[in-house]
Amino acid sequence: MSAEAVRQPDKRLLDPKAWRYLVDFYRGRLRILLFYGLVAAAQSLLVLPVLYLIRYAFDKAIPEGDVWKLVYVGIGIFTIRLLNSGVALWLRDRHIKLIKEAVQHLREDILSKLYAFSRAHYTRLDRTTTHAQIVQDTERLDNMSNEVVSKLIPAIFATLALIVVLVFLNWFLLVLMISLAPILFLTIRLTGKYVKRRVFVFQRAFEAFSKGMLFVLQHMDLTRVQSYEEEEIIRRKAELHHLRRTSEKMAFIYAVHGQIQSTVVGLCGLIILVVGGAAVARGSMTLGEFLSFWVAAGLLNGRVNTITNSIPLLISGNESIITLHRLGDTGETRPYYGTKRIPFTGRIDLEGIRFGYDKTPILSGVDLKIREKSNIAILGANGAGKSTILLLLLGFYRPHAGQLLADGIPYDNLDMVELRRHIGVVMQHPTFFSGTIGENISYGCSDATLEKIRRAAHIALADEFIEKLPDGYDTPVGEEGVLLSGGEVQRIAIARALLRRLKLLILDEPTNHLELSAINRLMKNLLELDERPALVTISHDPDVFAHATELYHLENGILRRGGPVPAGPGGAGGPTGG
Repeated sequence: MSAEAVRQPDKRLLDPKAWRYLVDFYRGRLRILLFYGLVAAAQSLLVLPVLYLIRYAFDKAIPEGDVWKLVYVGIGIFTIRLLNSGVALWLRDRHIKLIKEAVQHLREDILSKLYAFSRAHYTRLDRTTTHAQIVQDTERLDNMSNEVVSKLIPAIFATLALIVVLVFLNWFLLVLMISLAPILFLTIRLTGKYVKRRVFVFQRAFEAFSKGMLFVLQHMDLTRVQSYEEEEIIRRKAELHHLRRTSEKMAFIYAVHGQIQSTVVGLCGLIILVVGGAAVARGSMTLGEFLSFWVAAGLLNGRVNTITNSIPLLISGNESIITLHRLGDTGETRPYYGTKRIPFTGRIDLEGIRFGYDKTPILSGVDLKIREKSNIAILGANGAGKSTILLLLLGFYRPHAGQLLADGIPYDNLDMVELRRHIGVVMQHPTFFSGTIGENISYGCSDATLEKIRRAAHIALADEFIEKLPDGYDTPVGEEGVLLSGGEVQRIAIARALLRRLKLLILDEPTNHLELSAINRLMKNLLELDERPALVTISHDPDVFAHATELYHLENGILRRGGPVPAGPGGAGGPTGG
């Protein structure tokens, strides 16, 4: 993420606001979760007949030497154990479905928020770190949710149920056990702070490791061209060393936490053994009564151990919740939220546009009228703000002053996603994903057929090289189109834009990778289309404008119409007026 979004460690063990964000994904299921907790408590009460059978065995069957009674006791205990296992499996199945559904909704929410970010915020994101956070932290959250729902909550309900049972068995021994609770809570509090600190440092180290590995994979050519392999290996080894050290420290503090809690809980068992054993020796308690309490107390200690052992995973999940909550909570959202859909004709008006990035003014006076089937060229030096006009046309940014209208309706009122379906854009640096040529052309057009793909490729002059390839449209392009030349990438990007039924086509610096003869043929194809879209060509190269009927110059943030259009094949030529 960007530097501004990097968070510092939170001193609190748990962040209430972040946890409310997580609990929202269980809305409508909290009652079900409560019901499952009550079932877990009822499951714990299955220990009652077991305790009775143990007491009966030691107080009756064994003293009487009745082997058959002992056999029946064993069968009874085994039957109850089978019933307990059946209930446990049923609960586990219910918990898994509930957890996985909630985590799915969480991931869907993050996905939706990513698409709701403004372009300004998105371009500031450290994408590799954000990728690591989304993938790894949702997985950690999945693990923590499993621990909380499947183990912690049932253990809490079971603990309460067992305490009730122990009250009836021997309240005095129970009070002795509970007297150690403050020590247990204090140790959890103290070790929890160290666990939280180690978890935070480890998660940041893991993000750095993930980011570094993505860098290696994405920039292999850059590293080799710069002969920087050795330095890059040293850098990544340093990250791996840091990851190992932070992992070691986190694992050790986990072990320390577990041992301290086990020691305190084990101390309860020693107290019961000494005090309860003394009561049996004095004759104030039968051996069966003592063993019944001992077994129930052992079950209680097991549940308490489950609760205390969940603390480190709970803290780890808490760090992930905070990260994911702040990821979606701090981003600037998209500039337009209109819902109106229109049968767009290609008419867009820019009126009195002023705009800049942060505090740097870029456009200080832009008025532009794009009409149906118009053919406009915008000329300007590199850095003049030509691509900024493109981004404003797409609704990626809101102007600081002025407004944009499509078919006379302000952008504020329009569903911009729907409007962009009718606008084709070929960016200066087209984006490609690892897939085939056909898949990259058809991306964003769900009803694309091979016939439509071929037609778009023909208009874009891409078929000239595609049809010579052994696999044709099934040829892989590589990550970011690395297996293609610059000109091939440009033509495929144009074909992708043409695949939809466009009302407006915007070409940003088309001469970067296409020679002039190819540009002339491409423009001829575009201008001869039966349903020709309005065409806006943005470039610093005057040769591009031989085909334009309207010419604009962008200089010092001001867009001015006028100047002679260079004569050329298919061009209108002549002055366009001032």
